[in-house]
Amino acid sequence: MNRLIIFAAGLVIGAMTAYKYAEKKYEKIAQEEIDSVKEVFSKKKDSEDKKREEPEAEPEEKISLREYADIAWKEGYMDYSNANANSKNEEREVMDKPYIIPPEEFGTLDEYETISLTYYADEVLTDDNDDVMEDTENIIGSDALNRFGEFEEDSVFVRNDVLKCDYEILLDQRAYYDEGKSE
Repeated sequence: MNRLIIFAAGLVIGAMTAYKYAEKKYEKIAQEEIDSVKEVFSKKKDSEDKKREEPEAEPEEKISLREYADIAWKEGYMDYSNANANSKNEEREVMDKPYIIPPEEFGTLDEYETISLTYYADEVLTDDNDDVMEDTENIIGSDALNRFGEFEEDSVFVRNDVLKCDYEILLDQRAYYDEGKSE
């Protein structure tokens, strides 16, 4: 029984010694980690302080919000999430001459009529009844028929605010007068 008590006491003393040794070892490791984190944050704070002291460089040219919007529109970007809301609810600039619009804007204004026109290879423009149109400059503008391929290869979209119409002009590779139509 004496041996059992001595064995149990040795076991307890060994366990206590191992616990104290491990406690000191891991306490030292933890302290080293804490010190390294403090050092990193200290360096980061110093660099932020230096940045605050240095004045920020002014941009050479400031561009207005309107100029950004014009650039975005010219590049074909559009806020699709608000496309219908913007066209229906907001005031928009009304132009006195017809102008080219992107395909996404065709037919988005409720108060505007949508009309399809056909432009034949022999440079004849017809309405939806296939009748030759006169006075195209006041209806679709002087530049519209030269703009095929800008958004789509075989169509151009024009808005005329004066007439409250959106025009879809479709390119037909056939000649109008070769189809048996007369002037």
